[in-house]
This record gives sequence, structure tokens and C-alpha cells, in this order.
Amino acid sequence: MKGLSRRALREVDVDTDVSPVLTDRREEDIKALTRVDEQVYETLREVFEGTSLLVDQRKVKLLLKLRTDVTVAWSQTRDAFIEIGRALNDVDRELDTLERDRFKVGFRRLFPFSETVASQFRAIARMVDEGHLPRELVPGSYGAAYQMALLTPGQRETAKSRGLIRPDVSRDALIAFRREVDAPALQGTRGVDPARMRAELTRLKRQRRRALIDLLALRRRIREVRSLLQDESA
Repeated sequence: MKGLSRRALREVDVDTDVSPVLTDRREEDIKALTRVDEQVYETLREVFEGTSLLVDQRKVKLLLKLRTDVTVAWSQTRDAFIEIGRALNDVDRELDTLERDRFKVGFRRLFPFSETVASQFRAIARMVDEGHLPRELVPGSYGAAYQMALLTPGQRETAKSRGLIRPDVSRDALIAFRREVDAPALQGTRGVDPARMRAELTRLKRQRRRALIDLLALRRRIREVRSLLQDESA
């Protein structure tokens, strides 16, 4: 059995029994996502080759509905971390240097994710807001989106030519690409061991964090001592 024809597959009524849980712009998203394009058809054929799944319209509809639901939810996740990044950037602009330092050190006590994740959200939001990448091309995984935000303009153009600038690209694919394009520069630097340098960078970041904590403690103690001296002179 060869399964449904391409025309028949495109005409599958994927909206049947789909609960109208999303409105406004999301309804338009669903309409776009439920159109079965050539790539989806070929993917279904490849994934289920050797089975009779494609002749079962109920199963095909179930898979297409699942694809729609997951893709819409993935898009909503992307929108959420972009908005969080924007909000964080807005707050950072309002804080002075000391306040930003304290905000970062105490971040995990205030929010359900780490400052490291927050910094990635900030970078992703800047990438979009500065016009480096359209919102609709940002991956739904913040890890992949952050790897995309780390690309230089030239690297981004190269990645685009390789089909890597797309919302479903994986974090691993972008990391592999960045290692590939960074390798010539690293090899051209005499005596540089990339693995050793990455390990050193990790250590330096830890040291910077400890130094920041110590600095905040010193500043706090300085204020306490000044307060005591003022009390003595009163």
C-alpha cells in the first residue's frame, strides 16, 4: 500500500474535533500550521516507511493535530522568554551599577530560574529588538535561541545559507556550527588549546562571581563602619 496521495494528504481535515482553545492571532497561527506542505508530507513518508499508517486518515489527522499543538505551544514558549528578556533589559536600564550587581547576585532568590538563564533571555531579546533576527525565526528552545544570539552578523549569514536560521533548529546543530566557524581562528592562534581555554574561561567566570560577592560584602561592611563612626562622633 502506497498510502494517501499528496493531494489527499493535503486535504485531510486536521481541524476536525480540534477545540477552539486559541483565539485572535493564535487562530491564524493554527491555520498556517495545519497546511500540510511538501516537507511535512515527505517527512511523514520517511518516518513511517514500511507501515500502513498513511492509509489511516484518523492516525494522519492525529499526528497533524499533534504537530500543530506542539508547534503553537513551542511558539508561545518562544514569545514568553523573549518578553521576559525584554522586561529584564528594561529593568537593567533603570538600575545603577551597584543595584544591577546586587540584582544579579540575588536573582535566584527572587525568580524561579538562574541569573545565567536570565542573561540568555536578555541576549535573545536584544537580538530581536536590535533587528538581527525576525521574531518568527527565533527557535522555541531558549538554549538554541541563545546560541543563535551568539552568532556574529557574518556567521549568521553563513548559517542562513546552510539552512540553520529557522525556528526548529536544534541547540546542538548551532553549537556544532559555532565550533566549526570558530575553529580556523583558534587554530591560527599559536599555542592555543581550545579545550584548555574553555576550561580556563569557566574558572575565570567562577572567580569573577566570587569576587563580585566579596566586593558586595566589602561595600556593605564599609557602610556599616561609616555608620558606626558617625554614631561615635555624635
